[in-house]
Amino acid sequence: TWNDNNATDRPSSIKVDLLQNGKVVDTKEVTAATNWKYTFEKLQAYDANGVAYKYEVKEQPVAGYESQVSGTDITNTKVAKLTVEGTNTWNDNNATDRPSSIKVDLLQNGKVVDTKEVTAATNWKYTFEKL
Repeated sequence: TWNDNNATDRPSSIKVDLLQNGKVVDTKEVTAATNWKYTFEKLQAYDANGVAYKYEVKEQPVAGYESQVSGTDITNTKVAKLTVEGTNTWNDNNATDRPSSIKVDLLQNGKVVDTKEVTAATNWKYTFEKL
């Protein structure tokens, strides 16, 4: 399942690993042509001692996405990286009593998540990256 608002930069394929007792034993390439579905067949249920194998699937990393597995269903959620830039503009006729620095808070849902100190040395510009 893709959770990416039908992004146009989805990969053309993904790889899903089948793990048997934590070790990769098979890999399938999955594409839109197969409706992003995959099947692992003819799996042995028990080892030579009669102990049941534990099977699970894991997706190989997909750039720009976070993968979450629930049973055999894999959901890929697009992870956006944001940059917020700004400039403090003084409207004071070049007053000589400006502060030497100001602090700019970045808020997320009303809470401060980062603070930048802004000065004349940076032309009163600030950047919050990798949000």
